[in-house]
Amino acid sequence: MTTYLKIDDGLKRSLGYLPDDDALDSSDEERMEATLKGAENYVQGAIGEDADDSFYKTESVFELYKLAVNAIAANWFLHPTSAVSSTTAKQIIGQLRGAYDETKVVNDDGTTTDMGPTE
Repeated sequence: MTTYLKIDDGLKRSLGYLPDDDALDSSDEERMEATLKGAENYVQGAIGEDADDSFYKTESVFELYKLAVNAIAANWFLHPTSAVSSTTAKQIIGQLRGAYDETKVVNDDGTTTDMGPTE
């Protein structure tokens, strides 16, 4: 799966850090990167593994995607042993799943055809 976000794309801020915060050490940033990558994989898997760059880079989709990924990553970072997906993240994923489904047409034989992004 492709990763689209960096920790400076909102994760640091959601955890209460500034982009160049001296309180962060390299191990914190590595952990942030790992949780962000895991959250991106989780969200992409929940939306549809065959979604491509054109879907995620659609302006309306990207903002929701970023919000869901950062919410999940922040939760996993703060609660590494007991975190579950937040209700907010689940709702956003549901919206993104619906948006993704709108880009597909189901053919008579049950296969799908890609209509492209809905921008």
